[in-house]
Amino acid sequence: MSAKVQWYREAWWVITHAKGKKRKKRLGPTQSDKQRAENVAEKINAALVLGQSLDSDKQEEKPKPLPTGEALLRWHKTYSPTFKPSFEIEARRMIANHLVPFFGDKDLREIQDEDLLQYIGEKLKTLAPVTIQTHLSILRRVLNLALDKGLVERNPAAKLGGLMTRVGRRVAAEAERIDAWTREEVTQLLQMALHHEPVLYPALVTLFSTGIRRGELLGLKWEDVDFERGCLHVRRGFVAGQMTSPKSGKGRMVSMPPSLGSALLDLLAVRRTSAIRFGWKEVPDWVFCTRTGQPIIPSNFERSWYRLRRRAQDEGVRPLKLHCTRHTYASMALHAGKSIRWVADQLGHAKPELTLRVYGHAMRREEE
Repeated sequence: MSAKVQWYREAWWVITHAKGKKRKKRLGPTQSDKQRAENVAEKINAALVLGQSLDSDKQEEKPKPLPTGEALLRWHKTYSPTFKPSFEIEARRMIANHLVPFFGDKDLREIQDEDLLQYIGEKLKTLAPVTIQTHLSILRRVLNLALDKGLVERNPAAKLGGLMTRVGRRVAAEAERIDAWTREEVTQLLQMALHHEPVLYPALVTLFSTGIRRGELLGLKWEDVDFERGCLHVRRGFVAGQMTSPKSGKGRMVSMPPSLGSALLDLLAVRRTSAIRFGWKEVPDWVFCTRTGQPIIPSNFERSWYRLRRRAQDEGVRPLKLHCTRHTYASMALHAGKSIRWVADQLGHAKPELTLRVYGHAMRREEE
């Protein structure tokens, strides 16, 4: 039985072994904290030699309550400057509408696996497993910070991914499928856009030809279009009314097929004509812009898309989400024989494993 001072997780700790139990007390990272830790360890060892109980001392040092709701809100306020605008808004909504009402005043140090399972069971009544996982990933971040500070001994949400995978398999009625349009549906969508939503047409051609995200599309500038090399430089995105970096935080170069190059050259000619018509001093920087030369607001872009989708649905085209242009591009590229690495680079995936997991079904089979 003894107490000793140990440097652990960027702080000085007093580790006590007594009566078959192990106790840990965090003091802090400074030299004065080390001195305090040594004094505490000395007192504990003296008490152990005299046969005195440590329980009374433990009761006196009972920590103050640490409500989970307060910890979540404090985390959001502290770290929101590091978030992308869209995630800042979404995280605030998830905390206020879901996590705080459930965990609320429960002490963060007392959260166990059972609490996570109860939350999952409750939310499965109205939400998909992937959405619930996003909620709990925020709680996992807060618990990780508490673990680093020595406020908790373990993070029950550390293996959240594996847990939610099992939950997803349990509730799924069938295997998940990535929705993508057929070539015939793509052709029909583009033809209808050309006739009914001509402003939307070049944007859809770009989405189907490159697999870039909607925000990346709306953030394109003419300086990002390299007609000579046949590529687009994805450097920014227009999300939630703000310009931001791409989702991965890194720029990338995306191949531009000749058909897209022709469509964008035609669009540039239209912009030059519009500059004369509307009295612009020069062609706007933005590839896809309003009549005032400003970036298109995402909600306005969505309205144009919904109008087209309703028309296309009447003609037998499945009413999939706009994001499925990305799925369609990836599926067709893989089926055409492009490598997983090439497609991953085009889509901006950090790891090819993600691309393989999501789109592996679309790869050309040997027997084909």
